[in-house]
This record gives sequence, structure tokens and C-alpha cells, in this order.
Amino acid sequence: MQSEELEEKVNIMEELIQGFASRISVMETSMAEFLKSFLEQYRGTLETIASRIETANKRYNDQKIQQQIDELKDVVATVPKVIPVKNSHHLGAWSKNLIIGLVVCFIITAGSVGTALYFYHQNDRLNREAYNFWLVRALYPDVAKTINTKLVDDPKGFIEKAEKAMAKQQAIIAAEAVAAQAEKEQERAKRKLEKVKANK
Repeated sequence: MQSEELEEKVNIMEELIQGFASRISVMETSMAEFLKSFLEQYRGTLETIASRIETANKRYNDQKIQQQIDELKDVVATVPKVIPVKNSHHLGAWSKNLIIGLVVCFIITAGSVGTALYFYHQNDRLNREAYNFWLVRALYPDVAKTINTKLVDDPKGFIEKAEKAMAKQQAIIAAEAVAAQAEKEQERAKRKLEKVKANK
């Protein structure tokens, strides 16, 4: 059974190969005829192209071209691969003057802003003091009158006396603040001690 199948397959293969062989022979003959007709049609054109190539080759001297190529290779070989470059930066006269001008403008602007802020704070302080004196004048006219007369009689001595009194008041206020702080710390320490005793 298997031998019959194998025989049948071999026969089919032989038929296929014979069909391919006949087709290839037809293609070979037709291709040869096609090439022959192509060469006959374009022979003149191909001869013209070949003659032009020969004349173009004769026009250029191969040795001279090779010599120029060699010279170019020598020049390229002598060129260094890394070229060191030194950079130097310098400021011109106009740029120095510009920088100096900008620095001077900045200093003047900073000084002006600082002075303006100082005067603003001083003005606030003087306004508060003037308002306080206005309140004293409005509520205690006798005290204001006494202050005015003492300022007229002995301004220097009265101002010194007032400055000493103000310094004394500020010292008292500072001492009271320190005492209050110490009292708070003492109270805090007492509470801490009581907590520690309670935890035992």
C-alpha cells in the first residue's frame, strides 16, 4: 500500500520537474532573444556612452589627481586634532563705568530707603507722643499748664528731670516684667514639684 503511494508521489514529482525543465528552457531561449534584440536596438547608444566615458577618463590625469589626494592627506595629517584656545575676558572702559554707576545708584537707593524708613518710624513715635500730650492737655489742663511754664522757665533742667523720670519708669517696668517672669517660673516650678510629689 505504502509503496504504491510512494510510486505515485515519485511519478507526480517527475512530471513536475519535466514541466519546470520545459518552462526554463523556453525562458532561456526567450530571454536570450530579448537580450539580443535589446543590444541590437541600443548598441549605438551604448557605444556612444562608452566613448564618452573613455574621453572623460582621458581628460583627467590619474597621476595628478592621486598626487593632489596625497597632498591633501598630508595637510590633514599635520592639522592637530585638539586646538588649545585661551579665553581672556576684560571689561572695557564703558562697561567699567556702567558697573560703577550701577553700584553707586544701588548704594544711593539703599541709603534713601533706609533713611525714609527711619524717618517714618521717628514720625510715628513723635505722633504718638504728641497725641499723648494732647490727651494730657485735654484731660488735665492744670498739669499741662505746669509743664508749659516749667519748660519756659528752665527748659534744660526740666527736660533732664523728665528724662531721668522716664528712665526710672522704664527701669521699674523692666524690673516688674522680670519679677512677673520669675514669679511665673516659680509657680511653674511649684506645680512641677507638686506633680512629682503626687506621682510618688
